[in-house]
Amino acid sequence: MSLIDIDDVTFTYRTQSDDVHALENVTCSIEQGSFVGVTGPSDAGKSTFGRLIPSYIPNFFDGNLSGTVTVDGVDMRETTIGEQSMKAGMLFENPFDQLTGASTTVLEEVGYGLENLALPVDEIISRTKWSLELAGIEDLVMRNPQRLSGGQSQRVALASILAMQPEILVLDEPTSQLDPQGSEEVFRIVSNLDREEYTIVLISQDLTRLAPHLDRLIVIDDGQITHDGTPTEVLTDPTIEDRAVPVPDPVTIGQRLRSNGYVDETAPVPVSMADAVEELQPYAPTTRPAGGTTDGVTDGGAASADGLVANDVGIRMDDVVFRYNEEVEALSGVSLDLDAGCVCLIGQNGAGKTTFAKHLNGLLEPTEGQVTVGDLDTREHRVARIAQEIGLNFQNPNDQLFHNTVDEEIRYGPKNFEYNDERIDELVEDAVERLELEDVREKNPYDMGQPKRKRVAVASVIAMDTPIVVLDEPTGGQDAEGNELLGDLVESLVSDGVLVVVITHDVDFASRYADRLIALSNGEVLLDGSAREVFGQPDVLEETDVSPPIVTQIGQQLGLEKTVLTVDELFAQLERTSEASG
Repeated sequence: MSLIDIDDVTFTYRTQSDDVHALENVTCSIEQGSFVGVTGPSDAGKSTFGRLIPSYIPNFFDGNLSGTVTVDGVDMRETTIGEQSMKAGMLFENPFDQLTGASTTVLEEVGYGLENLALPVDEIISRTKWSLELAGIEDLVMRNPQRLSGGQSQRVALASILAMQPEILVLDEPTSQLDPQGSEEVFRIVSNLDREEYTIVLISQDLTRLAPHLDRLIVIDDGQITHDGTPTEVLTDPTIEDRAVPVPDPVTIGQRLRSNGYVDETAPVPVSMADAVEELQPYAPTTRPAGGTTDGVTDGGAASADGLVANDVGIRMDDVVFRYNEEVEALSGVSLDLDAGCVCLIGQNGAGKTTFAKHLNGLLEPTEGQVTVGDLDTREHRVARIAQEIGLNFQNPNDQLFHNTVDEEIRYGPKNFEYNDERIDELVEDAVERLELEDVREKNPYDMGQPKRKRVAVASVIAMDTPIVVLDEPTGGQDAEGNELLGDLVESLVSDGVLVVVITHDVDFASRYADRLIALSNGEVLLDGSAREVFGQPDVLEETDVSPPIVTQIGQQLGLEKTVLTVDELFAQLERTSEASG
């Protein structure tokens, strides 16, 4: 018998609005010591699949379950969550749902579960120290968990699960709020756990970084397993893109090399960046340029916005400094003018990105310096007044949503601005259509998954029709179609003259949609330019713990003369190099 056996499982959630069908006739076995990835479209049933293993279904979530789930021979109907917690631990998709709220330091938070088990003090200390080091958050031990960034909170939640040392780790989107290097580090940490002691089930959309570490990849769509095999088998299946699964660039590159006759089509397709670079090496230039593209990169001045519709309001930050409790300096002398296009902010967790965003609409006031929105000094006007100019979408949608239906949620902002009924209806219809929420407008936002809930929060901001929109991590946990939808939204807003500020760890999204890219590090502006200019400075960018997109890194490792942002650009440069060399 396998360690985990799921046999003909069907599950339907009972919610306030209606029943939600989540899984249908799912059968799957997972062997001890394996590292299994689970992916698929948003609301496909992935989190539900994960909840079966620690017995949250059927012991916590209300619904109808048929079929059987056994873990190490124990039927999940015949155990409790408490009993199963020693066998299987689960990291939730939203880390804010997992932190206890009862701890005043990260050290207390990570040790909380161990204390509840009444373990000896020496063992609690030993396990807590081990998990803090493994998660890379030793420097946060005395910080208040409620005052951490989203990515830092995600690492604290992960450390709390690791400290329990369950035999099975179920990790639901564990890197959705982490910077790229942090994501890679988490995948590496999990992959290096002793396979004799740990079995890992990891749910993620980030296949580019995850796939090279996996033994097996499962795709769930519409409540059913549609693909199950090695990462190479699954990601090269011609039907995989029909499932809204993003194919990593190394796989796309490998397939293109084979279809164009550069590589034997029977050779295994690369999944990792290193393998893709190795395959491309014969076609790379023989001499390498001294460095990447640097033209136009500044240390904080305004990047060029030629061709963009200038915003009538605009934002100016003049030497802004902000300190939390006069101790932690989150922003250090930031001076920026934002007035057109899509401006993306990137940087490591804790770099000050969300703090930056909260200064734009007056939720936070600078300790020193000045923030002006149009002619409004944020220290001299109420948030309600500034909100008429700036719509802010929070990183965690649960901090923003409070109505019983999606329609009421989206309607709240325009009603608060006292628009007439006709305009309110028009704005709500437009937001619902843009975010593709027609089929859920009468549902409770909390009866849907985190990705769609994020789209509801975005729609509620768009409906206010402000000249400036700020989106904090809008793509976290979204599938390929969700990212495309949000990208289309950004482009349409920009074409309407809206200034869009996007805070993101998604470098692929930033490279595609940013008219201007600003990299923050330790509260300071490190780089400011176009995506090509900023990503063309990998050595400088490394200070932010942000890596360029994978295809950009591949081009840089091959020594290409110009910074590439897409696979098409990569091949175009390689072909020109080949032609030039005769």
